[in-house]
Amino acid sequence: MSASVPTTTAKPGTPRQHPTKKKFELGRRTRKLTLAVHVVTSVGWVGLSLSMVVLAIMGYTTDDPAVAKGVFYAMYVFDDTSVTVFSVTAAITGILLSCGTKWGLLLHWWIVVKWVITLFMTIFAWFVIHPIVTTASERTADVGDGPPDPGAAGDFLLWSVPLLFALLTAAAVVSVYKPWGRTARGLRTQAAGRRR
Repeated sequence: MSASVPTTTAKPGTPRQHPTKKKFELGRRTRKLTLAVHVVTSVGWVGLSLSMVVLAIMGYTTDDPAVAKGVFYAMYVFDDTSVTVFSVTAAITGILLSCGTKWGLLLHWWIVVKWVITLFMTIFAWFVIHPIVTTASERTADVGDGPPDPGAAGDFLLWSVPLLFALLTAAAVVSVYKPWGRTARGLRTQAAGRRR
């Protein structure tokens, strides 16, 4: 007499269970490493932005050609190297943390606001600030003994660079307080999770 293998049959009218696609999720160690890199590069970006503010003010107010030349060249070097690396790294690690954790990319308003700020900052810094810093550096590079004259570039940097620093600071504050609750998509996702 052979043993029969028990079989399970679904009840009539019961919907078939399809395997759900696993959501992208960072492992514990990877999440901590990504978070550490994100915090370091974000804080570094804020620090570099404050340094750019100080340099922009010095370049605008100084009457010394040598100081103006050094200030705007330093801004050019910072903008061409460290600012670019820190901003891109902070943005990439931010995406990974949003998609690979419970927060999600578009589920909470604080993440959406922070992303709008980050995207604007990155585009504005690269396509607007960078050419103007280059212009100011070129205009003050060969002034000789005459008064430094960065021109309209110096005027623009005087107000735009502090604005970018203020936006970065706002993004950092938003990251700490996490205000405004869930987006409409986040509310739908939360409701669907409760039903399941």
